[in-house]
Amino acid sequence: MNLSRSVIMGLALCTGAAMLPAQQTCPMPEPMKSRFAATPDADTFADLGIALANQKLYDCAALAFAHSLRMKSDSANVLFMYGTSLFLSGHAQEAIEPLQASEVINVRNLKLHMILAAAFDQLHRNAEAQAEWRAAVDADPLSTDAVDGLAQELVLVQQYQGAIDLLTDPLSARQRTALQSLNLGVAYAGAGQLDAAADALRDGLNTTPDSLTLANELADVLAQAGHTDEADAVFTMALERHPADIDTALHRFRMLMEANPERAKTAGQELLRTNPQNWEVLYLNGVLDTQNNDMEAARAHLQAAIAQNDGYALAHSLLGVVLARLRDFAGAQTQLARAIALGDTSQEAQENLARVREAQRP
Repeated sequence: MNLSRSVIMGLALCTGAAMLPAQQTCPMPEPMKSRFAATPDADTFADLGIALANQKLYDCAALAFAHSLRMKSDSANVLFMYGTSLFLSGHAQEAIEPLQASEVINVRNLKLHMILAAAFDQLHRNAEAQAEWRAAVDADPLSTDAVDGLAQELVLVQQYQGAIDLLTDPLSARQRTALQSLNLGVAYAGAGQLDAAADALRDGLNTTPDSLTLANELADVLAQAGHTDEADAVFTMALERHPADIDTALHRFRMLMEANPERAKTAGQELLRTNPQNWEVLYLNGVLDTQNNDMEAARAHLQAAIAQNDGYALAHSLLGVVLARLRDFAGAQTQLARAIALGDTSQEAQENLARVREAQRP
């Protein structure tokens, strides 16, 4: 089994007291120096690579493994370690070939399949990633990491029934992780089974009550199913555990804006008290003010939001609408033109701009 010379020769290696990947100097670990006093062989370079990898010097380790492979190109373990070092040093594309070469020799290596799957994921090669995650599960059906990876992949490509089948398998269900509960809930929701999704997410949250990800997903599913009071209760419990988590507080605020405007107003006022400089808090309060036809408050909140984040197109667009209602047509034109320049290409923005221009004509 020979590794292609294009992969090997793409790496330069200086032997002796130091190896040089690009501009970085690689140290020679002290225990290795005596072995390099004589003529080093493939095993010596492989051991050097292991020593460097143990120090998390993955670029340097890859160079050592590459030199080992020049001397002996058919070692499945060195091919695996070389590919892994390339992946961990940020070279996912270059890692593929040595990992696949190792896979030919050592078909049922769990870690190899998982690293190769992660490399394909990083390169957005989803079909190949899924095949590797399946191979990892086949190699060890009890591996939670392998099941996590395959389930995540299936959800990513919207193969919801496949994820449900995997995660409700009795073997997986007995040892379901928080990530598996999340993916099972997302899969059920994607398949339109909202009650089953809520049950899966609730089970996960009961096991891992500090998980904000599970809490947010469960609240979303409950809101989709029309159980807004229960969704709000989930948000409230999550915020009791994580009172400083602004993302969850904003998520709750958005949900209430759609489902319960009165409760949303109270939530918005509380967020303004605790996060008065947060542009999204200001913007969402401006949205709520507009919905409640309080244009003066909306103008104040939207102007404050834009002062904190001038690059959000929808804030400018909404401020343009508010100013037009307040009959400040020149100001409305400025804001709507700014929104369009920032990327609001909606027909509504174009029509609103045309109306305020028309309103200013003699």
